[in-house]
Amino acid sequence: MIDVLGALRQGLAPHYTVEREVGAGGMARVYLAHERHPPRQVAIKVMNPEVSTPTFRERFIREVEVTSKLSHPNIVPILAADECLFVPDGPDGLCYYVMPYVEGESLRARLQRDKTLPLDEALHITFQVADGLSYAHAHGVIHRDVKPENILLSGRSALVADFGIARAVSAAGVQTLTDVGQPVGSPAYMSPEQLAGSRAIDARTDVYSLACVLYEMLVGQPPLLDVAEGSAPRHAALDHSLRAQRVGPRTARSITDAMSRALAAQPGARFASVDEFAARLQGAVVRPLGKGAWIPRIGVKASLLAGAAVVVLAAAGVVLFANRGRAIDPRRVVVTGFEDLTGDPALASLGHMAADWVTQELARSGAVEVVPAVESGHHLDMAAVEALARKTGAGTLVAGSYYKHGDSVRFQVQIIDAERGTVRHVLEPVGAPLRAPIDAAEVVRRRVAAAFDTLFAQAAGRSHP
Repeated sequence: MIDVLGALRQGLAPHYTVEREVGAGGMARVYLAHERHPPRQVAIKVMNPEVSTPTFRERFIREVEVTSKLSHPNIVPILAADECLFVPDGPDGLCYYVMPYVEGESLRARLQRDKTLPLDEALHITFQVADGLSYAHAHGVIHRDVKPENILLSGRSALVADFGIARAVSAAGVQTLTDVGQPVGSPAYMSPEQLAGSRAIDARTDVYSLACVLYEMLVGQPPLLDVAEGSAPRHAALDHSLRAQRVGPRTARSITDAMSRALAAQPGARFASVDEFAARLQGAVVRPLGKGAWIPRIGVKASLLAGAAVVVLAAAGVVLFANRGRAIDPRRVVVTGFEDLTGDPALASLGHMAADWVTQELARSGAVEVVPAVESGHHLDMAAVEALARKTGAGTLVAGSYYKHGDSVRFQVQIIDAERGTVRHVLEPVGAPLRAPIDAAEVVRRRVAAAFDTLFAQAAGRSHP
């Protein structure tokens, strides 16, 4: 038996100090290590010796070189990849790659603990994974192995790992059966064309796998377990889960329909892209609100907002209720502090600054009455929002969030009709270099003011034909 840990410690010194094994899967093991220069904690994923054939090693390095160029907030980046040539009594080398050590846990660990997740959290994870996959697809990279084990949860972020590994295994012709006779990979999340061994794999394969992951987050098991019985049990299990969460029948039906299409056996019957799948799910949960209405609290990346034909109410984590007290006036506006999704203390005050500038600009215009928000920059619970509506009668809410994207910071901002519970306007994503984040706040100020001018001009036009 090969001492992989010992081989790594000797083969990767002095650049890395390999500490211990922290995870294992069907084809690889993960080790916690410390990189000397620059000094940081990293995770080193090592392919099992029996996988590391000469053909595989060549293909592995080629695939990792491609995926290492991916840079997105929802993708675990690859820092380095190579062969560790010092393997006593073993093959010529072990394939490995280095990635940042992500504090948190995998989605698999979360599901093992909690079995299922609330709809709002499941969709939050799905949208973030979709954002990462969409970016990869735009750069010609298909994941091929989307599953809970490859989704890492850190704070409120979901990150996709292991891009290119499944393709390297397939292209190198590695034996597809393990010692226990199960396919290498994850059959429960594989599309039918993958299971059939087709080489015609495109983005719709990842759509199918992502739908399997969402299904498991809601139901507690992947949908493949229901396939033998046809579509009815699949619908029944999903409907039961949504009813248990008190999701309205119209919303539940829309979600089930979206899932059924994403899980279609034929690729041509599925959504053409993960963006399209995410947009349909977003449309399912955006509904006019009344007493007791339910809308999840979801953080959605700006690229999805910009590309979707639907509007997203919950991107700022806000639940709205129809006002039951003071008469609602659409020209009475509340500006909330934009939610900080950067995780960077240096940017913690940026959202409050942007909200203040927007408030000042709207007040200066005289076109609207701006009232102060009760809370700023955080999720507002139901009681707080209902009290805010009753107290202020504000018919319009400006809300949003900001996050890091490569070397820039980006804002996503929405103008929300509080009475109807719909989004009146979604601003195009606003970005600025990290070295000058205030520039983004300035652009947000101008664009929100311009959006209000346009919205009220349109309203005036409709009132006076």
